[in-house]
Amino acid sequence: MKEEKKKEENKYIKFIKDLYQSKRGRAILFFIFYFIFFFVLISLIRTNYSSNRNVNPNNDNSVSTEYKLDGIKNGNYHFTREENINGVITNFTGDKTDNKTEGVMTLNNTFTNYFIYDNINLIKTTDKYEVTTDLYHFNNITADYNIENILKRSTLISKTEYETGNTLYNYEITSNTIDSILNGTNIDIADIPNSIILESNEDDEVVKITYNLSSYATYINNAPTTISIIITYSNFGEIENIEVPES
Repeated sequence: MKEEKKKEENKYIKFIKDLYQSKRGRAILFFIFYFIFFFVLISLIRTNYSSNRNVNPNNDNSVSTEYKLDGIKNGNYHFTREENINGVITNFTGDKTDNKTEGVMTLNNTFTNYFIYDNINLIKTTDKYEVTTDLYHFNNITADYNIENILKRSTLISKTEYETGNTLYNYEITSNTIDSILNGTNIDIADIPNSIILESNEDDEVVKITYNLSSYATYINNAPTTISIIITYSNFGEIENIEVPES
């Protein structure tokens, strides 16, 4: 039995060797090899793609939004904020609690300590803090107290669940709606919707929000403007009391 099996194996090996001897045979072997290679590659790509579940709410009425905004609305957290306006990037990082924010602003490799409480913005110059204009762009949209209002008037476009436990919620909102929420106006412009993307962790707590407000910024500035704001949140409820600096 073993000898017959060995003879069969030798027959296949001889067949392959004979094929390899001719130009046409080598072409056939290479074709078979590449066919198997690409078949395996495509299978791996499809397997990886299917590991993330993307749900389009327009086609699935059972889509649920299970994220929580409690940590953000409570106003006690560590954060990073990146503002990209027409390609100019400003970074902020700091802590917030009791409506007071203490952090560092970075622009063009220049670091500036800043402090915000209520609607007062302070920056540190040498050894003291001085009042300045609003440091955040579109803070009325990204403010903790307004996030929920903005999302209630937005349209959920898609929901993507990842194996890590994180989930992305992709929203769109028109400039008309934003202006109505902020200013109580009723403008009527045909524009490309603005986007808001939430990322929640495995505990359903929102830990990142990405705003693309280019459409609304273009309307406000009456000139083409690109703007994205990315805010990450962490250490909810762990920030100690922040003292107001002397100015």
